[in-house]
Amino acid sequence: MPVKLIKYELYDLIKSKWLLGIFFFYLSVAYAFLDFGKDTTKAIISHSNLALITLPLFSLLLSTTYFYNNKNFISFVLTQPVKRLWLFLSIFISLSLSLIIGFLLGSFLPFYYLLGIDYTYIRVLLLNAFVIPIFTSLGILLALIEEDRLKGVGLALLVWLIFSALYDGLLLYIIILFSDYPIEKFVIFLTLLNPIDLIRLTTLMDTGLHEIIGFVGKWLLKYSDKLFMFSALLSSFYSLLFLSLGSLVFRKKDF
Repeated sequence: MPVKLIKYELYDLIKSKWLLGIFFFYLSVAYAFLDFGKDTTKAIISHSNLALITLPLFSLLLSTTYFYNNKNFISFVLTQPVKRLWLFLSIFISLSLSLIIGFLLGSFLPFYYLLGIDYTYIRVLLLNAFVIPIFTSLGILLALIEEDRLKGVGLALLVWLIFSALYDGLLLYIIILFSDYPIEKFVIFLTLLNPIDLIRLTTLMDTGLHEIIGFVGKWLLKYSDKLFMFSALLSSFYSLLFLSLGSLVFRKKDF
């Protein structure tokens, strides 16, 4: 039953053109960065920075709108002998999988066509993809908490704005405000709380640009060999955290 649900939901997502839109968006963006730029490293960094801004937005919007649009389908499935946990997981898996496929295929093909196989950008693409389950599970959680569609989408946009822009501004303000105090470890801790910042730092470390990160880069340089695995594990933890909260709300929600 879970496999059948995932197949149906994936087919529904492909039919809605979300997957094709994401695929062609990243295909054109990756090709443009590589074709117009002369430096491969800069192209990888630029593509990664754009992905870390757009992927959370796409994940939040797709998950919230899909949940609101399919409330009747969810209510119907719940009248059948289907466990709520399986239905919830099938929604999460199908949403995450469609975004991951669209992003990875669209981003990989131009790199492969123009550069061939390069393990640096493969690592960067895989790392960027870890953002998708985090914000997909968060988007589903927001849709479950907020009944009103307009408020739910607005809340998703606010969350995206906080993680992608406001958080860094607040972090910079803290650094300037307490510049006379030894707050390096505290700043690193705050940086690790934001999965977007964590993956961006790991990408810069992977491409050898740790100098531009400042003292955070110098500290992370000691652990550069294990940083990719650490980022993947911490991103997985955030995904499981939001997924667990969403599952708890979903099982108790009255449809």
